[in-house]
Amino acid sequence: MVRSVVVCATVTLAVSVPVKAQEASWRVASGEVRVVCPLTVGGSFAATTTALEGAVSADTSGGLKGTIEVDLTTLDTGIGLRNTHLRDTYLEVDRGPNFSLAVLSAITLDGVNPRTFEGETAFNALFLVHGVEHPVSGVAELARTLGEVEVTARFQVALSDHAIQAPRYLGVGVRDQVRVEVRFTALAGSGS
Repeated sequence: MVRSVVVCATVTLAVSVPVKAQEASWRVASGEVRVVCPLTVGGSFAATTTALEGAVSADTSGGLKGTIEVDLTTLDTGIGLRNTHLRDTYLEVDRGPNFSLAVLSAITLDGVNPRTFEGETAFNALFLVHGVEHPVSGVAELARTLGEVEVTARFQVALSDHAIQAPRYLGVGVRDQVRVEVRFTALAGSGS
């Protein structure tokens, strides 16, 4: 389930890195993905990582080409046993790159001013996690300064959409919908 959140976070990152004509490509410089996992008995916990990378550039249709990836093997919930269960049992990160990475691609942004790339916008993308690609959508806030964009994005991911077994331990489970929150800085430069 954390993997799904990371992927979602990745999607959000990619969406928030729009491109203008003079700056055709962007690369992720730094950031954090936070997956908030609501529990079936109330409350929640978060899985976080700073292991994101990627690059995107504008395509002719107004979307972004390229990918943003999150290394799911670095997700941390703050509890060792929960980290092991998350990574090994539910995300199955040892099964290869389609399981150890969350990937956001085919990103489109709605209503972004192409001169400023600032403000709040809706986005759509494809999100690959646990070997299953599924469409996602959410909201991103973009703040631009000289040569960089600060992005904050949020979206929901259904674990069942990505064939992730419902996480349960000692009678407590994680709900099917998790919330992904992504914050990152993208720099003008090497694109996809």
